[in-house]
Amino acid sequence: MKKAWLILIPLAVIVFAITRSGASDEEYTQEILSFWEDRNDFFRTSEASPFVEKNQAFKEVSFFEPNKDYRVSAELSRFSKRETAVLGNSDGTTTTYLKFAKVNFKIQEQPCSLVILKALGFGNQYLLAFGDGTSGDSTYGGGRYLDVSIGKSDLITLDFNKAYNPYCAYFEDFTCPLPPVENLMEVSILAGEKNYPY
Repeated sequence: MKKAWLILIPLAVIVFAITRSGASDEEYTQEILSFWEDRNDFFRTSEASPFVEKNQAFKEVSFFEPNKDYRVSAELSRFSKRETAVLGNSDGTTTTYLKFAKVNFKIQEQPCSLVILKALGFGNQYLLAFGDGTSGDSTYGGGRYLDVSIGKSDLITLDFNKAYNPYCAYFEDFTCPLPPVENLMEVSILAGEKNYPY
């Protein structure tokens, strides 16, 4: 079984540069398309790809059309007390994370709040797993992940156009953490990766 947090590591290599402030719609669209092209290339050719590792044919991932409305600024509030969260995994096991921070933002005029978790004992490895109104319909039922870049600022950017599936969306024998209950949103995030085309 693959450890839950390990599925985040290869994706950090292919994360495209954060959108520049003031970039045009055309530039932004190209950035998102390049992000998904890189992800497809990774799955198709990298030795770290689960498809290459399992010698399985790969079909390109599908994703929603890039939409700037799903790129939002969020207020980051770090937790002052050291608290842990026990997440259920896709295989019925559990993994314990440190509750690192909460992010508050609006999307489609609806206030939302998500919890960012930190992997215990693995440095600055963060997990932002979420579910939304599309989960189990047009997107993977076990939720999706979003990479976050955290510095000293209390404002961060969440770009749901880069929300991606965990590896267990492709292969059931991977162990993937499911979103905590706090991260199950009612709003539909029509951005990012869709169900994998089996």
